[in-house]
Amino acid sequence: MKQCIKCGVLKEPREFYKEKRVADGLTARCKSCMKSDASMSYSDRKEEVAARNKENYCSRKAKDKALRNNYGITLRQWESIFDSQGCKCAICGSTEPNHASGQFVVDHCHEFGQVRGILCGHCNIMLGHAKDDINTLFAAAMYLVNNSTPESIQERKAKLKELNENFALY
Repeated sequence: MKQCIKCGVLKEPREFYKEKRVADGLTARCKSCMKSDASMSYSDRKEEVAARNKENYCSRKAKDKALRNNYGITLRQWESIFDSQGCKCAICGSTEPNHASGQFVVDHCHEFGQVRGILCGHCNIMLGHAKDDINTLFAAAMYLVNNSTPESIQERKAKLKELNENFALY
C-alpha cells in the first residue's frame, strides 16, 4: 500500500504510475490525482495552449505532411507538377481552384495510386462522377458535340473529326 501525497488516501500500487527515478518505483501522486491535475491544468490554460499551437503551425509543413501521407509526394513535387501545368488546372486550364478548400487538388489513380496531375475542384469532381472511365468521358464529349447547335453542318462535322482524331492519339 502507498499513500498519495495529493489526496492522502492509501491505495494499491497499481493505482500509481511507474517511476524508475524513485526508490519504490512509483509516482508520488496516484493516477486519478495526476489525471485530475492534468485536466485542470489544460482547462485553465486552453487559450494559451491554442495560441501556442497556432503560433507553431506552419501551413507548408502541414501540406507537405498531408501530401506525403495521402499521395506519396512532397510539397516540392506538387509545386513542380503544378508549375509544369502553367499553374492552372491540367484539364480546363482554370487558374481558380474552384474547391471548398480554396486550393487545387491532386488527381490520382485510385486503382494504382499514381498521381496524374493537379486539377481544379470542378474537373476533379467530373472525373470522379465519370469513375475515371475514358469511355464515359468520351461519350459525354460526343454528346455535347452532337447536341450543340453549331452555325453549320460543316462546323459540326469538323468538331466530330477533331474529337475523334484527338481521342485516337491516346
